[in-house]
Amino acid sequence: MKIDDVLNNKIGIIGLGVLGSAIAECFINKKINILGYDLSDKFYKNLNKSYFFPIDSLKELFSKCDIVLTCLPSEQSLLDVTENIKSKVLIIETSTLPHECKIIVLDKLKNSNCKIVDAPLSGNRLAALEGKLSAYLSGDKSEKIVAKKILDIFCQKVTDVGVFGNGIVMKLIGNILNLVHNAVSAEVLTLGTKAGLNPKVIHEAISGTFSSSGVFENRGKLMVDQDFEKEGMNFSTPMKDSKFITELSRENLVALPIYQVALQYYYSAVANGLGEKDASSVIKIIEQNANLSR
Repeated sequence: MKIDDVLNNKIGIIGLGVLGSAIAECFINKKINILGYDLSDKFYKNLNKSYFFPIDSLKELFSKCDIVLTCLPSEQSLLDVTENIKSKVLIIETSTLPHECKIIVLDKLKNSNCKIVDAPLSGNRLAALEGKLSAYLSGDKSEKIVAKKILDIFCQKVTDVGVFGNGIVMKLIGNILNLVHNAVSAEVLTLGTKAGLNPKVIHEAISGTFSSSGVFENRGKLMVDQDFEKEGMNFSTPMKDSKFITELSRENLVALPIYQVALQYYYSAVANGLGEKDASSVIKIIEQNANLSR
């Protein structure tokens, strides 16, 4: 199926917060029309109305769209959005929510004309604006073919991870690495700096080597520059996801001691007023614990 064939469909998005509005802007930048619905216009009110069309109700949006992206903040919001859908539509569910919630929605839609794929996203607002998110796509094969064409508009990588629900499992285990890499990057920079190395030299020396990671190279740079005002990911996302990760580990009886230890830095960061800063600011807590002032 060609991308032009897919774009003949009317596409909508529900959930125009920090990430959803950036996804919509990516469509706009590529001159692709998109309809949108959210309870608040805080993040989408300045979007270019030549390509973005705000809709007043969920019912109206579903009636006007063939494909709908959902980018939602909570389990209840997904349950509410998928209640009593009468239209024939494909939902591409991109939210990071518990596996159980996704399965409940799949079962609820089973006897309707509505189809759904599970495709959680990895990345932040800046990555969305640049079309550089990643997606973990799961569901029935025929729906995934169409969904991938849409996801390719704002994602640099879309991985088919199998049956519905595998997407959110993949996203949650990936988030473990994200959080741990961020925390250990801060530890490394703090130890090296206190031992007399220049933090910029530490970052330059490790970047691109076997010891490095994408988190170290990107968030580590923010740590070196002490630039915590970036429009990236603040602490609310990993704090929310920690509940889902812990529940997944409990259900499968898999211990996550390294993740749980790293998470303690995040609790301290929020308790010390860093909650709205980029998560790279976790280094401030580690520096504080080490009595290091820069």
